[in-house]
Amino acid sequence: MEDLQNLHDEIAGIIERETGETGYDFAQGKFEGLGWLNFHYKCSTYDGPYPRIALKIQKNAVHLYLMVWVDGEPPLKRYTELFGKSAVGQGCLRIKFLDDRRREAVAEIARIAVRENLKKKGESKFTGD
Repeated sequence: MEDLQNLHDEIAGIIERETGETGYDFAQGKFEGLGWLNFHYKCSTYDGPYPRIALKIQKNAVHLYLMVWVDGEPPLKRYTELFGKSAVGQGCLRIKFLDDRRREAVAEIARIAVRENLKKKGESKFTGD
């Protein structure tokens, strides 16, 4: 678990450097982790602040969540070759280790979140756009 904590801390540091924000404790339902780049999310079961990018330690990996779509596509799919098909979902990336290429990918993902957050500032609902 200490290795996962170190991995989590390194990823959080990359995200903090790229977003210019300190991660904040975020909890919603079963999710408890760190979040960055709040926006207002409204759906039938939730109405409040939500992070564009979030991080959580799971049993065997650190999960990075991205609440962003670019041109109608989940940007995490671009990283399938680098992280592996089973590690990449539409909004979640499961990370078990970092090397230089993966560190740069995490930084790039954080930059995507920043860019999309700036574009969508003031929107009241995440719609997968």
